[in-house]
Amino acid sequence: MCGLLTIIGKDPGDDAVLRMRETMHHRGPDGFGYWRATNIVMAHRRLAVIDTSDHGLQPMHSADGKHVLVYNGELYNDNQLREATGRAPDQFRSSCDSETLIELLACSGAQAIEALRGMFAFVWADLENKKVYACRDAFGIKPLYWARTGQSITLASEIPAILAHPEFAIRPDPVGISAYLTTARVELDDRTMFEGVKVVRPGEILIFDLDHPLTEPVRTMIRPVSARSEASVVELRHTIEHSVLAHLRTDVPICSLLSGGLDSAIIAGTAAGALPGLRTYCAGAEAQGGDPEYAREVAKELGTLHSEIIVDRPTFLSMWREMVGRQGLPMCTPNEVAIRLIARKLRSDGCIVALTGEGADELFAGYELPLRMATEHIASGNPNPGRFQLLSNAWMTPEMKSSILTPSLWRLLADDEELVGTFERMFESAAGDAQNDLDAHLRFQRKVNLTGLLRRLDSATMMESVESRTPFADREVLAVAQSIPTARLYDPDTQPLAMRTKRALREAFAQRVSERVVRREKASFPLPFQSWVGEAAVVLRESSFAKQIFTPAAIHAVASDPTQLWNLAWPMLNLAIWGDKWWGSSQATIDQFMDVKPKAGGLVLG
Repeated sequence: MCGLLTIIGKDPGDDAVLRMRETMHHRGPDGFGYWRATNIVMAHRRLAVIDTSDHGLQPMHSADGKHVLVYNGELYNDNQLREATGRAPDQFRSSCDSETLIELLACSGAQAIEALRGMFAFVWADLENKKVYACRDAFGIKPLYWARTGQSITLASEIPAILAHPEFAIRPDPVGISAYLTTARVELDDRTMFEGVKVVRPGEILIFDLDHPLTEPVRTMIRPVSARSEASVVELRHTIEHSVLAHLRTDVPICSLLSGGLDSAIIAGTAAGALPGLRTYCAGAEAQGGDPEYAREVAKELGTLHSEIIVDRPTFLSMWREMVGRQGLPMCTPNEVAIRLIARKLRSDGCIVALTGEGADELFAGYELPLRMATEHIASGNPNPGRFQLLSNAWMTPEMKSSILTPSLWRLLADDEELVGTFERMFESAAGDAQNDLDAHLRFQRKVNLTGLLRRLDSATMMESVESRTPFADREVLAVAQSIPTARLYDPDTQPLAMRTKRALREAFAQRVSERVVRREKASFPLPFQSWVGEAAVVLRESSFAKQIFTPAAIHAVASDPTQLWNLAWPMLNLAIWGDKWWGSSQATIDQFMDVKPKAGGLVLG
């Protein structure tokens, strides 16, 4: 993995560019590069995974010198793509997929993007045609953000790199704040927590004019995977196994995360068959029970070299605050601490790449309660499905916000009109050519929930300079998953509860993993954060930022009983830590932008 930076338009100068690039040092400790031309600057930090020689340094130029690339990702069909360039093997300078990509783009243009199988985010400068392309894989595995920064456009792998631009005014986005309070996600479609910082959506291609960089970019999308005939159990198993094997391509040590659940057991089992001596890793709050116990059992069956990390309360609390500070964003789920600790441990053991199971729940219907609620909602006529998805999974509902947020902020948000409207639009977009109403809800989970989980995974692992790979979040696996009728994925009447979900996946791997793992229920939060957040309550009382957006009554109520009100305490505490990092004790910037002044108000928690 890597960190990329591109500035189109006014050049802010060497000092600024290098300062922006170095905010992403953790994403690329193995090398760096810097290139500029008229109206464009490109910079890069490299984590060397394929061809660790200096031949893989970026920005990378095409052989004809007409194209330049900064790239973050891995391509799993690299050999086929190299053949498609028409170049002889000895014409390549390296074995890096970044060179494959730039030469493919040079010879085939933007249409080549459709052929890519992998995880990627890149910026490609076509100097001959004076165009700059910014693109992200269809799952959104790798992040990419952009913003207007004075007389330029800045694109980067992480938001702090953009915020470091000398002409960018750092302001909170009130809709982003409200969305976080409800969803515990730091992105809402293409919005972020910062005014003016946008997300390049999963599968989106933005095309900027190099001669007129401030004009609105042309937008297009990577085409969805093609429909295919219904996959059999054998086809499903083979597709997933082939995906895992494709994800093993690396020139540095690779390992696998292993929670002891079905998804990670499938990945670790397949990888261990190809890589004897595979290392596996698990984290949990206690050595006995839960993930560590299951993972230990699976690791013994597979014969892997297994390590486990026990997360205690003091470690969780200190790392939580530190991660919010370093990422510059609120934390989405407490699991990010566990993921980062695993990444730190495996990196200290010499591993650079880690396989993980993200994507299985969204592709194969793994969330029992949301699916059951969706089934009941459909039975009632399925009114306003986007709004239903927002409210049924809310940490803090819009009705609660009327008493928790200051009156000025709540008026500015207009009863969460933008948040609700965005969810309705996203649902309509995700539903597309769904098989039926339940499939539409499942596709929404893939579009929204999976994107958030992948962002979380990338952020937490890259803080320790570890590349995470997700074999389930693969276009070939998606094509198979979408071919399977929802009745083969989820049945609300099956007993026991665990067997209602991921039915096709359980059937496909029933002979590959133990029956205990096949029948195991999903664990939502392996860390008991609900009982741990209480010690952080003082943050809410003392935060100057919290006092600007929450009513005194809300702060008092939540800080007095954070364990009981954990669903409110978690997002409110995260916002307090985040806001104090960026705006500290200063109220001017926030108040001038939001027109918010702290006022007393009642609190309703019904």
